[in-house]
Amino acid sequence: MPFAENNARLLRTLAVPVTPFYAVAMLVRNRLFDRGILRSETFPFPLICVGNLCAGGSGKTPMTEYLVRLLSPTCLVGVVSRGYGRKTQGNLLATDNMTASQIGDEPMQYLQKFGHLPQGFTLYIAKDRCQGIAELKAHAPDCRAVILDDAYQHRRVRAGLNILLTEYRKPYFSDYLLPIGNLRESRAGSRRAQIIVVTKCPPDLSQEQKQAFLKQCRPLPGQQVFFSRIAYEEIKPVKDAQTFVPENGVVLFSGIANPAPIEEHLQSQGIPLLHHFRFGDHHEYTRQDLMRLERACRQDKNTCREDRTACLLTTEKDFARLAGHPDLGILAGIPLCVLPMRIEFLFGEAKTFDDRITEYINKK
Repeated sequence: MPFAENNARLLRTLAVPVTPFYAVAMLVRNRLFDRGILRSETFPFPLICVGNLCAGGSGKTPMTEYLVRLLSPTCLVGVVSRGYGRKTQGNLLATDNMTASQIGDEPMQYLQKFGHLPQGFTLYIAKDRCQGIAELKAHAPDCRAVILDDAYQHRRVRAGLNILLTEYRKPYFSDYLLPIGNLRESRAGSRRAQIIVVTKCPPDLSQEQKQAFLKQCRPLPGQQVFFSRIAYEEIKPVKDAQTFVPENGVVLFSGIANPAPIEEHLQSQGIPLLHHFRFGDHHEYTRQDLMRLERACRQDKNTCREDRTACLLTTEKDFARLAGHPDLGILAGIPLCVLPMRIEFLFGEAKTFDDRITEYINKK
């Protein structure tokens, strides 16, 4: 087991005595909000909150992107994000000339994808979601709907529609509070959701497996549960590459929570994985990192051929962190591609989900 993983487990073990205090603190906080003692702000326009109960990734970024794609053809959409990992302070309106270090890697990914939508797209970075919503609306008064990225525990805002995400293989109802488990709050927090989306399901999930999951999940009356998977799109050249040649293979580098599905996807597509450089989640790439990648592609005969037709492959989120990097020139001449991903609903549930979202927007 790697040293870092051993270290993390040791820290969690030492922190176990803190769990009861954390549980009580979260219980009291949620009760105060539920009873109106602590105030939740409401807004007179559609607010959709996307979040989860656990720490780490459950597919919030693909879901936010799905909602933007769904709504943007008919209305101006805004997104408010905390901007995790940014080096700046205060609230910011994201603009084309900004970098991931200023607004965070996930917002940078949104900006790269949606910044030039014909009907417009507004992205605001704010730790305090109440302030962020108000300032976004002041800047873009025609904004019809606002999506709150990773704001499920931000109880100071009362969204009209809460979408709770949970991974199929790591559902919240089988998890425990931090630091023993990964839950930010107790399982009871799932009751605030109007929609629960089960993410990262196997593509061949059966009806029997679906019903078994629902039996354990035990949704409340009125809660809708949808099942989805991550679908990978065609590999897209982004730098020094006109086309992607699968048979030449790829050198993969990633700084995300769980890159194993990417490896599985490459294997299923018959694309040779020559090497995989794994970095920590939200890793900030350094000059030394880029030099390692450069050496692998230019010198390692077991990794890339001398004609350099094998490409460097990464995720959209990682590429967002590289955009504007002062040392990106180190990779000059080396083909760089990204593997886009999106959420895809199973069992023909996409229309039902879409109708539920548009119904909420139209009624508000």
